[in-house]
Amino acid sequence: MKKFLVRGFIGIVALIVIVILLVMFFINSIAKSAITSAGSSTLGVDTSLDSISIGLFSGHSSIDGLAVANPKGFDGDFLDLSEGVLDVNLASLLGDVVEVKEVGLDGLQIQFIQKIDGSNVNKILDNVKTSSKATPEKPSKDDASSDSSRRFIIDELRVTNVKVSVAVEPISKATAPSTITINKIIIKNIGKKQNGADLDQLMAIVVQSVVDAVIKAAPSEIPAIMMQGIEGGLSNLTSFDFGDVQFDGGKGLQNVVKSISDIGKSSGAKDVSDTLKGIGEGIGDLFNGGDKKDSPEKTAD
Repeated sequence: MKKFLVRGFIGIVALIVIVILLVMFFINSIAKSAITSAGSSTLGVDTSLDSISIGLFSGHSSIDGLAVANPKGFDGDFLDLSEGVLDVNLASLLGDVVEVKEVGLDGLQIQFIQKIDGSNVNKILDNVKTSSKATPEKPSKDDASSDSSRRFIIDELRVTNVKVSVAVEPISKATAPSTITINKIIIKNIGKKQNGADLDQLMAIVVQSVVDAVIKAAPSEIPAIMMQGIEGGLSNLTSFDFGDVQFDGGKGLQNVVKSISDIGKSSGAKDVSDTLKGIGEGIGDLFNGGDKKDSPEKTAD
């Protein structure tokens, strides 16, 4: 009888473990699909994720290998993220609004590429604008309980070790690529005014804030023709629900100006005529063969 009870107990424990593992597998799979789908629909380009682990009992979750492709006509990825972690209020997982104390995204690499017909950043911002018009700011009552409408309130989102490659193509001596390094970007109070932000809005908020921080951190490294397009793209975006944005380019935290009236007042952008001249020289180099200069790496002031 005792052996029967022991075997029965072991069988029940094993069954519980199997059920938990299956639940975690399906939850991770669903979350991965939701993130990649939100990225693709919001940014208008393919978005992939290597892995995600949801901590159902610890509240600690992680993601690895997030990649956002460049728009058509641009090589490589627009954005690559090494890893991310988040700490969730476990009790909030039972409701429609998930409360997150902190999100940490580390090892972010971004490409800023300017061509004669526009930049990859501007095309991404145009896609965000289009998708935000099609997405209601608040969920309807009918959708409030669906997984796709799950919303998030995030106290603080930190992006650390940001490297931005800035290039004007075709590349020439006058348009040698440069690299901007930003120690961290902080976005506060996401979703607090409108009862949470959905995944699509989170994607838009992160991209908008990071792009804005980059052009504020190192305006002298952004060609004026690219700067003007990006500033125009940012000014056309929907007013998403988030608070202050700060960046540290090596001289301590500085605020990113959120007022649309301040967009377009960067004084350090490279002269438009110099950039256009460089593009012309780059086209000539395509046919005549030009030497490429080593890419300088600079820390944002």
